[in-house]
Amino acid sequence: MTLTPFLIALSLAQTTPAADPAAAAAQPAPAPVKAAPTLAGALANAPKPTFWGFVNAQYSRTEGLNGADDTSTFELRRARIGARGKVHELVGYSILFDGADSKLKDGYVSLLALPGVEVRMGQWKTPFGYEQYESDTKLLWVNTSYVVGALARGPDARDLGAGLLVQTPKVGPVSAEVLGSFVNGAGPNKKDDLETKNFWGRAGLTLKQGTITLKAGGSYGTGQQVQGTGGNGAFDGVGTPVDDTYFYFHTYGVDATLDTPWLFAAAELIQSERDQSRYATAAAVTTVTRSSRTARGWYAGAYGKTPWNLGPIFRAERFDADRTAPGGRLERYTIGAYVDVIPVNARLILNHELDQGQTGAAGRTGDRTTLFAQVIF
Repeated sequence: MTLTPFLIALSLAQTTPAADPAAAAAQPAPAPVKAAPTLAGALANAPKPTFWGFVNAQYSRTEGLNGADDTSTFELRRARIGARGKVHELVGYSILFDGADSKLKDGYVSLLALPGVEVRMGQWKTPFGYEQYESDTKLLWVNTSYVVGALARGPDARDLGAGLLVQTPKVGPVSAEVLGSFVNGAGPNKKDDLETKNFWGRAGLTLKQGTITLKAGGSYGTGQQVQGTGGNGAFDGVGTPVDDTYFYFHTYGVDATLDTPWLFAAAELIQSERDQSRYATAAAVTTVTRSSRTARGWYAGAYGKTPWNLGPIFRAERFDADRTAPGGRLERYTIGAYVDVIPVNARLILNHELDQGQTGAAGRTGDRTTLFAQVIF
């Protein structure tokens, strides 16, 4: 008996059958291995911010009132650098720092959940009228109008809080916007413990026909603010006033602007009703003196446009801090000119202010001349 046929049969029995190509193709491919997310990877893929800034330098000379000496000074008015961008198509941010006074100006996070709708949390300019909310880089009258500085905002143009900005699509030549801010009322970079916060808002329409744009709107502000902290120089605390002064306010305003190829004009009328409570403490007894006043003011200004990127500047304004008290009216006229090396981004502005306020009125500045230079980068 030979073993050869047996070994051949055993070898054939142990040989692996050939793979079926159709069955192999039907097998699922192995899942790819995903790398764990890292901070470096997230930063590398994040949208890059846009950095920007501007510098304002000025020289001003003021004529003294009632025989006082004249004064003059050079000043670095603003030196700001900022960054803005998005971390997601629905989430954005903006930061603006001013090196001239070492303060944070703008710093907020924005949520862009719907087209034309922005929700903000942080610090920015509160909306009211035209001049208060407009960028400082676009205003050709160098100093804020009396009525805007006194009534159209809190202690500063900026405040801390939450806001809503709504811009509607155009319907024919018309579009609308609604802006609102719910803020502390203490100014930028400051906490405020008062339960009654401040609201500032504006609603307006824009009509655009060719090269002419007309805007008009109404504004409202209300809330409570600390006007003064008394002799101790410190906030006494909620519900425990010692010598602080508070006031409640309701402020109303209307504004309009006209922009054409040869002229830009703006005007505002603002009125504010204010109820003041002044506390004083003597011999452990605290008393309060209450008073009310109505303040009102307006301004109207314009500047010309020419093919040579220069033109004249004019503004007239009047403000009464208390319409029932005589002798307190402020009145001022600003005349001047501007020249743009590069429109808006590199400009030189000359303002001369004629102070025509009533003698003895609080807040008068005297006649003042200002030469103002601006570069935006």
